[in-house]
Amino acid sequence: MIALLLRSASQARYLLLGAFALLFGFQLIIVGQAAEIERTRSFSRMADLLPGFLQRGLGSKAMLLATFKGTVSFGYFHPVVGVLVAIVAIYLLTEPAHEVESGLVDVELARAVPRHRLVTRSLLLAGLSVGVAVTLMFVGTSLGARIFDAGGFDLPSFGVRFRLLAHLAAVAACLGGFALLMATCSERWMTAFTTAALTTVVTYLVDFLAIGWRPMRAIVWISPFHYYPALSIIAGDAPAAGNLVVLLSAAAVFVALAYWQFQRRDL
Repeated sequence: MIALLLRSASQARYLLLGAFALLFGFQLIIVGQAAEIERTRSFSRMADLLPGFLQRGLGSKAMLLATFKGTVSFGYFHPVVGVLVAIVAIYLLTEPAHEVESGLVDVELARAVPRHRLVTRSLLLAGLSVGVAVTLMFVGTSLGARIFDAGGFDLPSFGVRFRLLAHLAAVAACLGGFALLMATCSERWMTAFTTAALTTVVTYLVDFLAIGWRPMRAIVWISPFHYYPALSIIAGDAPAAGNLVVLLSAAAVFVALAYWQFQRRDL
């Protein structure tokens, strides 16, 4: 297992290092930007820049985005951040499809290695990578507060940041579980990766459009991002664990189906 993990991590090192650096640096930048806006007392003018459909769809919670606390927290549910963390998990969890396509699975299974160990390897690496990503985001916010002397401002509390990142990781787990299922059903890596990546983008758009487009609300429940109510978490009125249960339960179902499919498929 250690050899498999090290090989997979080495193969994905450029993606992982780039993603980690981007996520960490993004938090530094957004704290610095928010601190500058706060010092110039410009948040009141930011409220006028919010699109009308966001103000109507989000109601009073839209104004949270025009505060120091809301702007810093936005770094945890920005579309680029949400999609990037999910893509990291998807890339790592579609590796079984790449091994089948390249024929490497024949070499791996030529030894006394159970099939399920290849799936477990991908799950462990993806879980560790998402954990490192959200930890670096948390550290980036804390370090940014020190670098830009923002400790005296209304920084999101430890609890708020922890819950935001827990939901972000759960969304990545759900989409990653779906990607793993696609990988165990596909003969080509590109098919599995593209299907899961496009699903991520489409489901994000469904959740975003549902804010201001009433017909879209009928299907918004299919989007994992719907169960990441970031503004409600910041406001303190989000369910304690209900959304996490939905996301992690869906991830568990996808993973269980992936194990079953990989065990029975013709390699």
